[in-house]
Amino acid sequence: MSSLPLALTVIVFLILVNGFFACMEIALVTVSSARLRRMEHENKPGAAAALFLQKHIDEFFATVQIGITLVGTLSAAIGGDSAVELFAPVLEYAGIAPYSTGGRVLSVVGITICIAYVSLVFGELVPKSLARRYPGTISTSLAAFFKAFSKVASPAVTILSASTRVVLKVMRIPESRKAGMLTTEEFRVMASELVETGQIPETVHDIIVQASRLAKTRVEDIMVPRHRIVRVEIDSPEDPNIRKKILATYEKQPFTNFPVTDPRGEQVFGVVNVKDLLLEARVGARLLRPATFAARGVTLDRLLPTMQKHQTQMSVVVDEHGTIDGLITLEDILEEFVGEIESDRSIRVASLLERGRSRGEPFVEGTISLHELRELFSIALPQTTDYSTLAGFLLQEAGKIPSVGDYVDYKQWRFEVVEMKGNRIKTVRIISREDIPEPS
Repeated sequence: MSSLPLALTVIVFLILVNGFFACMEIALVTVSSARLRRMEHENKPGAAAALFLQKHIDEFFATVQIGITLVGTLSAAIGGDSAVELFAPVLEYAGIAPYSTGGRVLSVVGITICIAYVSLVFGELVPKSLARRYPGTISTSLAAFFKAFSKVASPAVTILSASTRVVLKVMRIPESRKAGMLTTEEFRVMASELVETGQIPETVHDIIVQASRLAKTRVEDIMVPRHRIVRVEIDSPEDPNIRKKILATYEKQPFTNFPVTDPRGEQVFGVVNVKDLLLEARVGARLLRPATFAARGVTLDRLLPTMQKHQTQMSVVVDEHGTIDGLITLEDILEEFVGEIESDRSIRVASLLERGRSRGEPFVEGTISLHELRELFSIALPQTTDYSTLAGFLLQEAGKIPSVGDYVDYKQWRFEVVEMKGNRIKTVRIISREDIPEPS
C-alpha cells in the first residue's frame, strides 16, 4: 500500500501536465497574430516566441501531441498497474477476489473511468476554457517553454510533421492559411460580437462592415454617371469669362467642387473649388486645380489613397479609351461608410420611391447603380465590366434600345421601362413577378 499514494500523486501530476499542453494548444490557436505583433512591439516577454510557434504551427502541434501522448500513455500505465491495489477494499466488500480475473477487469474499468473523468475536467475542459478566456497572456507566458521543448523533441517533431504533410498531400488537402489570420467574414463576425457585448456601438459596427467591403466596390458602382455630371464649360483654361461661368453654374447647382471641361465634355481642364474664387481674388491663387483620374474598374480601397495623396475631393472616371465615364467624390465614398447623405441625388431617388409607393410599386431612375439597387431593394443583379447601372443591365438583356412598356424579367423581378429620354432609359418600374396576374 505504500506505493499507492505515490502512484496517485504521479497520475494527478500527469493529468495537470496534460492540461498544460492542452491549454497552450488552444491559446496559441485562438490568439491573433496581430495581437502578438502588437505585444512584440510593446516588448512583452514571450510574444516573439509565440509568433515563432505560430509561424511553425505544424511543428508546434507535433510537439504538443508528443507531450499529450506520452503523458496519457504513462498515466494509463501507472493507473492500470495500481488499479487492483486501489480498488481492493471495494472489491472485497462486494465479495469479489481482487486478484481474480473478474476483479482485475473491474479494477481496470474503474481506474479508467476515474482517470478519464479527472483528465477531461482538469486536463482538457478547464485548461481549454482558461485558454479561450486569456489566449494572449497564456500563449506569451508558456511560449518560451514550448519553444525550448520543441528543440529537445525536434527529431520526433520532424518525423511527425513530415509524416503529416505527406498524408495531407496524398489526400490532396491544400495547405491551410496561417494561424491567427482572419478572413473578412470572420472579421465581420468579430465586429458583431463586439456589438453584442457592448464594447462598440452599432454605428461603429456598420462602418467597420462597410469598410471591409471597399476592396470589392468599384468606382462605377457608386459614381455619378457622365450625363448627370454638373460641370463648368469653358473654351480653354484662359477663358476670360471663367469666373462668371463658375458662378453661373454654382447658382444653378450649389456644389463646392466642379469639373471644368470643354463644351462637349470630352476634355477635362481641371477642377475648381468655389472657395478658390475668393483666394484668387485676394492673393492671385491659381483658379483651376489639376484633375485626378480613376480608371473604370478600380476599387475604392485603391482609389481612396490616391485621392488623399493628391488632396482632391473628386476624381474623373474614364474608360479604357480615356473617355469620361463619370465622376466620383469623397462624399460618395463616405456614404459607403456612414450611409446616404442628404443631397440632390438622394432627394431625387426619394421622390421616385414615393411615386412608386403611391401605386404599390417602386420607380427608380435607369441610371441607378447596381450597387444602390442592392442596398435599397436587396435586388442583386449580375455585375460585369460592361455595365454598372440598371439601364445598362436592361440594354444588355434586351439586346436593343427598348421602348416604353418593354420589360425584362430576372428571377422574381420584372423591370418595366416607363419613361425614355431619347435613347436613354430614364425611369424603370420594379414589379414582383408574383404580383403579375396570369394571362387568362
